[in-house]
Amino acid sequence: MANVKKYILNPIVVLLCTLVFASCKDTNSYTINGNIKGIGSPGLYIVTRTDSAARVDTIQSKAGKFKFKGESESLQPVVVYMEKGNVWVTVWVKNGENITLTGDANYPELILAEGGKINDLLSDFKTEHKNSIKEKGDLRDKILTNSKENNVTGAEIANVQFLSQIKNIDQSLKGHVMDFIASHPSSIASLVLIQDFLLDIENASDIQPALSLISGEAKENDLFAKLQTWSMKDRQTEVGSPAPDFNLLSTKNDTIRLETFKNKYLLLTFAASWSQFCEPDYPEWLAIRKAYPEKELGMLTISLDENKSDWEKLVKEKGFTWAQVIENAGWSSAAVSLYNVSEIPCNYLIDKDNKIIGSKIPIDSIQSILTDTLKLKTKN
Repeated sequence: MANVKKYILNPIVVLLCTLVFASCKDTNSYTINGNIKGIGSPGLYIVTRTDSAARVDTIQSKAGKFKFKGESESLQPVVVYMEKGNVWVTVWVKNGENITLTGDANYPELILAEGGKINDLLSDFKTEHKNSIKEKGDLRDKILTNSKENNVTGAEIANVQFLSQIKNIDQSLKGHVMDFIASHPSSIASLVLIQDFLLDIENASDIQPALSLISGEAKENDLFAKLQTWSMKDRQTEVGSPAPDFNLLSTKNDTIRLETFKNKYLLLTFAASWSQFCEPDYPEWLAIRKAYPEKELGMLTISLDENKSDWEKLVKEKGFTWAQVIENAGWSSAAVSLYNVSEIPCNYLIDKDNKIIGSKIPIDSIQSILTDTLKLKTKN
């Protein structure tokens, strides 16, 4: 029999090897590795918040694969924007973590981030309720498609049905979110789910029952304070409240305030050229402008385009003739904060006494108020 040498590993050697391998892990940075299907535009933007501003890094994807390396000593959210900003996913990072993103750009709400406790909890929730989230996304796409159809009546009927289905799905998902929060009251993941599934821009104050369940680490997080602020601000811009005044500069270098529209109703809209959800509203704006005389109804659109020429080009192409303001600070603009805007398009209708009579409602609801409630005379 051949001699067989037996080796006994010295415990000290094992410990030293373990320490050496552990030291190879980079604790001074984090990485995000992506493998996302359906990416048509290779340019991606990584947005990281700092104390004073937002840092934007540009990276390139190849066949949906990309890698980003960053630094963050404390836990914080990082947003990965795809498809020219129309698709995004938020991940929670800190130094020493390796995050993996997988999914399909056509279903951004189902993109999974794995790595780190918060990301894992959120991915588990998305996976468990995948069918409902996917169905909701499909219905939204159908609504957008129908809004561009020539058969307006048929499209409107179908959209009413789709909106009803979405409402039912939302109610189901909200119940699941409340169950999650009850099980994870101190997790930041609960705050993220409140923001993504419970926060309704029309009724932000409705998230108070969910926020009351939050405790521990989550209650100390900036997102908790942000959600609280949204909820409180919602009361300041609800129907019946005085409209917050503003002081803005139009694209024609005119100073725009509420006083500018004295003795008129005002349709105030927040939008951006890069938002596909704003596109269906364009013909509605034009129809409203055509239907109601300027002496009765003023219109003001506030664009969140950071590139001024993008919105100016759109205004010219579509033929918008009313007052335009471009807030190139985007989501960080004072007007967004003043009116508690969290999604676009966002519409307000203000009466002649500067009272809000339509708050964060769809443009077709604005139409209904104008025709049924205000009884404004249309142009002859």
